[in-house]
Amino acid sequence: MDGSFILQNVDLFYFSGTIQSSVLFIPRQGEPVLMVQKGLERARQESPLKNIIPVVGRNKIKKVLKDFGWLNHKKIGLEMDVLPVNLYFRYQQTYPEFKWIDISDAILKLRMVKTHYEVEHIRRAAAILHKGYMEIREIIREGMTELEVDGYLAWIARREGHMGVMRMRGWN
Repeated sequence: MDGSFILQNVDLFYFSGTIQSSVLFIPRQGEPVLMVQKGLERARQESPLKNIIPVVGRNKIKKVLKDFGWLNHKKIGLEMDVLPVNLYFRYQQTYPEFKWIDISDAILKLRMVKTHYEVEHIRRAAAILHKGYMEIREIIREGMTELEVDGYLAWIARREGHMGVMRMRGWN
């Protein structure tokens, strides 16, 4: 494979450190380039990547690839387990010279092994969850609806720093 596009938010965060509206291209050799559509300054603050470039519209991505000399690549990866079909077709039409490869399994295998940073966040999340369950024992009572219990749990989690969004492997 000559390179890969990373489009899904969770993978984008994993590989670039930001989930600003962006497209990440990781070449087989050389430095990746993060092409930011919205939130350029925040992307620059959050991401350790060297090549962070503003692009307005997806049609400008091809120019960036050309500028870096990557349009001569042949086999390019995409996250086909989550990529919407219409977006896949758009990439096929924009880059007819590329042969598209599914990189979903490779990404899942990479992300399976946790870094120290990830382990610390998992520990923090587990501590918040434990605190929530200990606290809800004092609130929950017969006759409450599941919705009320869920509301209290959500309130406790948010109070303790949960962002309120559960990330799953799916399209953004």
